[in-house]
Amino acid sequence: MAKEIPSVGDLRRKSEVTDEEIGAAIAAYLKDENAKPFAFKSGHTIDVAKAIEMHPQANKLLADEATTPGLRRTMVMTAVIMGFPVLG
Repeated sequence: MAKEIPSVGDLRRKSEVTDEEIGAAIAAYLKDENAKPFAFKSGHTIDVAKAIEMHPQANKLLADEATTPGLRRTMVMTAVIMGFPVLG
């Protein structure tokens, strides 16, 4: 049986990724939507733009210019926590 790929949320529960690192990944994306994938200290990386693309609600709300800054941040955070990083 293939090994299951952990989500960022799974890594967070295992203390492999901190809330501060997740916040930094979110801030980097909100500052520059073309930012390169974010590298966590654990060696995992996440492509925040790809995580958003894979999350239908986040993708829809972030494409809407009327979405408030607070909701934008929340949707990026949701997409990141639910997203699947890769070992780098």
